[in-house]
Amino acid sequence: MREVLAMGRVWKLPDEVDTDMLAPTQYLMLAPSEYSTHCLESLREDFGRKVRKGDVVVAGNDFGKGSSREHAAKALKELGIRVVVAKSVSPLMKRNLFNLGIPVFEDEDLPEVCDDGDKVKVTIGRFNNITKKFTSDIPQLPDFMINILESGGLFELMMKKGGISSMSRPIEEINEIREVGPTKIYPAYEKYVDVVIERLERGEVLCGPFDTTYGLFASIKRPDAVKKVYELKKRSDSMPLTMIVPRENFQDYAEIPERVQKVLFTELMGPISIILPKKGDRVPDYVTSGLKTVSLADGENAFMKKIMEKIEICGTSANISGMPPPSTLNGALKQIGAELTLAVDGGPSLYRIGHTVIDLSTDPPKLIRAGPYHTKKLIQLFPELIGEEEGLPDELVKGHSIIDLSPEVDIKATTKGD
Repeated sequence: MREVLAMGRVWKLPDEVDTDMLAPTQYLMLAPSEYSTHCLESLREDFGRKVRKGDVVVAGNDFGKGSSREHAAKALKELGIRVVVAKSVSPLMKRNLFNLGIPVFEDEDLPEVCDDGDKVKVTIGRFNNITKKFTSDIPQLPDFMINILESGGLFELMMKKGGISSMSRPIEEINEIREVGPTKIYPAYEKYVDVVIERLERGEVLCGPFDTTYGLFASIKRPDAVKKVYELKKRSDSMPLTMIVPRENFQDYAEIPERVQKVLFTELMGPISIILPKKGDRVPDYVTSGLKTVSLADGENAFMKKIMEKIEICGTSANISGMPPPSTLNGALKQIGAELTLAVDGGPSLYRIGHTVIDLSTDPPKLIRAGPYHTKKLIQLFPELIGEEEGLPDELVKGHSIIDLSPEVDIKATTKGD
């Protein structure tokens, strides 16, 4: 039995340290050894550099609240944290820490009497503050948890035993890349960006993460792939797709009025698709349904940002037309997986409802669909804004914020004279 659980210094943390502080979302596409160096950088800039193997986190209330992803717990393990003591811990965080081999103890008093930098030793059932020369009892762990800790985590335990049932097979036989029916699924790691791009260039359709919902993406240079997007969604080709491109490249695809240009990189940033007059013939008609306008979005997903920097793609939500858009890959596969060959799993999407859609090609501008981008802010930017039927014009007149959960909206927009 591993008698000593940890021996090192105390890292004293305040109440409500959440998972975004422990594992900032903008770094999650990196490997654990890399994103862990950014752990707690918004709270303690030196944490990732100075923490050592055997150190102990001592925190206040609600430690680890937020996302259910294990990245936050994994960052602590990568850095060498061996024990967490807090007044209270999020149940999901507690589970993730134990599963990775880090014991968690909830105690109202210990965080009050420990200071940052104290030297401590934690053993089964005992917490010894060497600096302050006191010892305190901590809860005994059940045998199954001790087995997990001794193995270094639940996965390690399963690898050694081949699983927890007679039907299990060793974890080492399970690869990072999965296959579900005809669909090959890659994790949203940077090392797979070029692989995904190569398959997009060959004409495959990608089902992958976006900031709002999971989406279907295709190279605009592959009309066969764009056609496949419409077929997968069972969507009319009279409804244009959205160009997914870096915001700094919007000007290559659309005529941007000076008024819009002034706010494009400031107030107008976020989960929003912007319809503008199409510029030249760079965007094929089969993407815009032959219209003289183009819908543009860049999104906030780190993996898809890497993709759009290297290949011109268009996209739409990964659902059957009329069905709710999915916020997870599993939800997307349930709707369209039977004919899909390429997917990337990036975990749950950030907003879980479709982009706000605004048409800035018209005068006055039109709100085509309300969504996660605040409608009040749009009204401040464009006071003359009017609403389409899907934009709930009555609420626009009242100046209320709107959340429209309708899954499908025709983002078709025309300029005068079309």
